[in-house]
This record gives sequence, structure tokens and C-alpha cells, in this order.
Amino acid sequence: MIGLWGLIQEVELNEQEDEIKWRWTSDGKYSAKSAYKTQLRGSFCTFDSNAIWGAKTVGKHRFFAWLLVQNKILTGTDGMVQVPSDGIQTEEWWNSEMAKLPKNLKRNKATILIYTAWNVWKERNRRVFEGKSASPSAIINLIKEEANIRALALRDEIVQLTQ
Repeated sequence: MIGLWGLIQEVELNEQEDEIKWRWTSDGKYSAKSAYKTQLRGSFCTFDSNAIWGAKTVGKHRFFAWLLVQNKILTGTDGMVQVPSDGIQTEEWWNSEMAKLPKNLKRNKATILIYTAWNVWKERNRRVFEGKSASPSAIINLIKEEANIRALALRDEIVQLTQ
């Protein structure tokens, strides 16, 4: 009760009309579609996992991407990486990026997206835990280098990353 009393004391009332917002959509408006999606969120996998597992990356990168798309990346600070609240979920973004691509292009695009996300994540960790940072062009070079090293090691085609 004491905790509740403390929270109530922080509330400031004014003459403004109450406003109801639906927290599960970016515009704050309720729809049956958004309620249905919210109810089923996390209960089944809807993303194209074949693109992740077929990407021309190292296993740890594919596993990282799989966790990322499901919003399960752990951090040392707040527990999980939060999806930006711009109205699109990571899973929806992944599906839209992979939609209607032929298998070979899907595999290459997944490779580029995974190496990019991996290196952005590593840069985030460098900044948070080591207090160091690299320039965007240095990160792009790391992405290219990592993709090309793997391609050379497997005598595979080198994925072209353009600036």
C-alpha cells in the first residue's frame, strides 16, 4: 500500500480531457488486426528463417540473426534490445526484405544484412563496455572484410558490398 501511495502522490491532475492510446500500434489507434497480432505475437514464428540459415555466414552470425529477428538479444544493461517504436517489428522488416527474392539473391541479401547487424552490434558493445568507437566507414570496412574472409575460406563467391 505504501508503494501505491507513493505512485499516487506523483500524479498531477489537470483540466485536459483524457486520451486513450493503443500501445500496440505506432499511431495509438486500436484495430481488430492489431489486437489479433498482439495476441499471437511470439506464439509462432512467421519470419523466413530459411534465409537466415541459408545465409553465407558463420554459424554464430546466423544464430545471432535468428535471435535478433525474435527480439531475444540480451544486453548487459536492460535485459533485451528494444525494437524501435516506428511501427514495424524486426520480424516484419526481415520478411519485407526477403519477400519475393529468388533463392540466390535472398541468400546474398541475408548475408549482407546479418554481417551488418553483427558488426553494428559489436560496435554497440565496444562503445558500451569498452568506451571505444569506430567511424561508420571503419564499420563498413569490417563488414566487407568479414564477408570476404569467409568467402575466400570457402572458395565461394565474394558478396559485393557497395557504398
